[in-house]
Amino acid sequence: MKRYLQSGVVIFAGVLGIAAGSVNPAHDITKTRRRFDMRSDILRKFLRENGSPAEDYAEVFIAEADTHGLDWRLLPSISFVESGAGRNAKGNNIFGWANGKARFRSFGEAIHEVASSLSSARPYAGKDIPGKLAAFNTERIDYSSIVISVMKQISPRPLCPGTR
Repeated sequence: MKRYLQSGVVIFAGVLGIAAGSVNPAHDITKTRRRFDMRSDILRKFLRENGSPAEDYAEVFIAEADTHGLDWRLLPSISFVESGAGRNAKGNNIFGWANGKARFRSFGEAIHEVASSLSSARPYAGKDIPGKLAAFNTERIDYSSIVISVMKQISPRPLCPGTR
């Protein structure tokens, strides 16, 4: 029996050795695991409830905002004010960009172009949200408050530190 227990321990230790040897210590799953992000669910729900054809672009709005250091609610809010978030868009111009004259191949292209411009183009660079909105629409004095009101309808707070 003693011999049987010894061989069992050896086999068990061998299995542990194989399992331990197969783990790559350089691969830490906590470093690659994406943190749960409620923003896309919140935005998708808002767009769906408002009959927006841009609902399928919720993740694009958020990714472009994150890439360009914008509040994740800003782009969909501008599109909501300008075109009903795509319901009244011509040429995929959901933002009324260039006084509504710009044409885009897709909503995604429009989102990318406007996010990039709001982040770094001369009239917008370095400004806070009210400053960016004042430059975006110079004709309506209440434009900034209207867009910010929609932002708060999407979510009362940014939900993500470091957004402007």
